[in-house]
Parts: sequence; structure tokens; C-alpha cells
Amino acid sequence: MEPLNPTRTKVVQPSQAVPVALLFLFIFFGSLGVAPQVHGDVNSEKKRLSAAIRGDKFDPASVAVDRLIKIGTPKAIDALVSVGLGGDHYGIERYIGSKLVGLPAGEGFERVCKLATEDRRAPVRVILTLVLANRKELEANKAVLTNLYDRDPTVALTSVEALAKKENLASVDHLIEALARLEKARNADSLLAYEIRKCLLKITGEDFRNADDWRNFWAPRKDNYKKPAKGSAKKGMTSVRRDPPAFFGMEVVAKNVIFLLDVSGSMEKIDALPEEPGDKQPGGTGVGAPDTDKPKDMAPNPARQRLKRVQNELIRTIEKLPDDVMFNIITFNHEIKMMSQGLKKATGRNKREAITYVRNFEAQGETWTDHALRQAFSAGNLRAIFLLSDGAPRRDNTLLDTGPILQWVREANRFKRVRLNTVGFAQAGKKLRSFMKNLAQQNNGQYIELK
Repeated sequence: MEPLNPTRTKVVQPSQAVPVALLFLFIFFGSLGVAPQVHGDVNSEKKRLSAAIRGDKFDPASVAVDRLIKIGTPKAIDALVSVGLGGDHYGIERYIGSKLVGLPAGEGFERVCKLATEDRRAPVRVILTLVLANRKELEANKAVLTNLYDRDPTVALTSVEALAKKENLASVDHLIEALARLEKARNADSLLAYEIRKCLLKITGEDFRNADDWRNFWAPRKDNYKKPAKGSAKKGMTSVRRDPPAFFGMEVVAKNVIFLLDVSGSMEKIDALPEEPGDKQPGGTGVGAPDTDKPKDMAPNPARQRLKRVQNELIRTIEKLPDDVMFNIITFNHEIKMMSQGLKKATGRNKREAITYVRNFEAQGETWTDHALRQAFSAGNLRAIFLLSDGAPRRDNTLLDTGPILQWVREANRFKRVRLNTVGFAQAGKKLRSFMKNLAQQNNGQYIELK
């Protein structure tokens, strides 16, 4: 979930005069220096919120949210969460989230922390964990740490995201313990274990593969530990595994993965060799040798064809997939084609069939990236997508506005927490670069650019 910032400010006008008895209570408590508590009718506001959401009316929904937040009791929080979160109304969910981030400390906030770990709906636990990632209270930290062990992997992954954001050294012991439990359950190579190691690396600046190594390092140092200065921390993950499967350098960690590949007409292009470090521009020399030292009519290298590079790399990746990985390959241009109707286990036979499928790729047509993403996200139990494209989304020879595409993915992925890794081409232009970078950034993925 992206930062939760309110988009509107509501001024609520009272619709009824204050009853005399209630006015007396105001005067009485005021004279004692005690702030009066006006709880309002939670049930009425809950009904208003529910009706506004059903009618897809943001303004009345936001008014009801504001009133429930102002009431601020556990009952009011229950109403907000039960009606407003975990559904199909992204706009009001974001608004509620922004209000909960700013909720004053007290019994209402304590209720948020409790629901973050105990609500029976995993999407609600995801949202509230992201809310608590923005809070510094002890109760918030405890709730986030509790969800590190949640039975639902999406909630656990969200907890790791929150802990990475907080960068609190106090969470290191818990992260190590969670990693140890995954190792005991023979899930040391899972996506969750990988994300825990990344989180530990970010918090401590150190990099170890297994829980025992982490314990041996951390136990004698945790009371007086100082994170290494910026620039001196380790930059990559240490792995006991030899030569793990990777796609253009991005390790394939998730067990349920889709390779989403552009096969539009532009993938037939043969890219020129990258310029030398001293070159300032194509054909320029910078501080390097003069232009006359470079061949003027160098023949294109067929191995530099974009489609061929993708085919060769994907075949290498498929060959190394362990048999506990479930995968699929989806290609897109003006059509969407899938290798299979669902994810297939990476058995020897299935990998051979996949390699044959890859070798038959043909480049033609436009770049319907939006349709391709919708197809990929329809897969069940998906954990990671590797999207490769050499062009910004296009329809009828017209570039599409990427804003709505990014927004759709943001909404579609807010409960799934799929890692969306992207691969672009340096020579394809700035619009592609911006789009692919944003896709990866907002979906906890990595962006790679091929030169």
C-alpha cells in the first residue's frame, strides 16, 4: 500500500440542536476541567457508511468515516473496519487508512492494534499492518511483530514490509526467530524467508544466510550495536545455494511465478552495443578515442536482437528451476497467449515443453501491457511476476496513459502482495523506463534495465 494521505477535508455541521441535558453535562464536566465525551450514534454512522459504499458514493462515505473517527471508541473502530475495509472500494479504504494513521492514542487505537492481529479477514490484517507501519507506539510495534508469524503468507510478507520501513533494531530477534521457524518447516528458500533476510540486511547492514549464523552474530552485539555507515553495508544477499535460478540477474525466489513477456514487433530490433564509458552520446567519444578509431559500418550482431536475448535468458532460467516451483509463461502483443491454463510444476517434462514453447516466440503487433497484467493477476496463489517489455503500453499506434494502469495494478495487488519485477531496455526510451520503474517500486519488486 502506498502512503496513506487524505485527499479531502470534511467540515461536519451538526444537524440537530444540543439537548438541554447534554448541554448541562458539557457545562458540568467543563467546570471540572474534564473533557466531555460525546460518542454519538455509532450504529447510525455505520449504516450511513455501508449505504454510501454500496452506492459507490465517496463524499457521504468520507463524512461517515470522519464522524466515526471523531467518536473514536472501540465500537466506532469496529464499525469502520467491519464495513469499510477488506472489500472492493479502494478509495474509501485509503481514506480510512489515512484517518487511522492519524488516530490519537487511546482505546480506539488500541482496538486498531488488536484487530490488526485478530480480524478473521486476511485483507483487513494486511491493511491494518500497513497502517501500523506508520505508527511508533509500542502497541503498534507489537502488532506488526505478531503478524510476522501470521498463518497467511500475505500478512506475514506485509509485516516484513512494515518492519523494513520501521528499521527498528528491536525487531531483529523476532526476524531471526521467524527465519528459524521457516527453516525448521523446510521453507528456508521461500519468498518469505528471502524477504526476511532482505529486511535484516536493511536494518543491520549485515548479511547472513541462515538463522544460526544470524544468532551467533547478533546475540553478543545487540545491546550496543551500531549500524555500519552508509556505503559500507553489504549490498547483496549471501546464498548457500549454488547458481540459483535467476532472470537477468533477479533471483527467482517465489515458488509460484509468472514470466510475462512482450513479443510485440519492436522486439525484433537489434540493439547496438553499449557505448564505452568515455562516450557522452552515441557516436561521441568523450574522453575516449577519436571517432575515427571506431568502425563506421559495424554489422548488427544477431545475438543482440531483443527477442533472441529474452529467449536465451528465459531458457537458462527454466533449466535451473527446482521442481517445487510452479510457473507459467504469458506472452503479449495485440494478443495474450499462455503456455498453460494455470501454473505448472517445474518437472523435467514440463520444463522441456516450456523451452520448446519459448523457442517458438515470434515478434509482431502492439504492446498491450495492460491486458497482459490483468491476465497475470488472475492467477491464483501467485507470488511473483517477471515482466519484460521494450515499449510503453500502446493501442492503435497510440501511447496509453500509464497512470490508470499503475492504479489498477496498485488496487489489484493491495491484498495479494505479489512481487512485480520488471525488465526494460535502455535503448527503448524514457517513457518505458519510468513506467517499468514505477511498476516495480509500488509492488515491492526490482527493476533491471538491459543495455
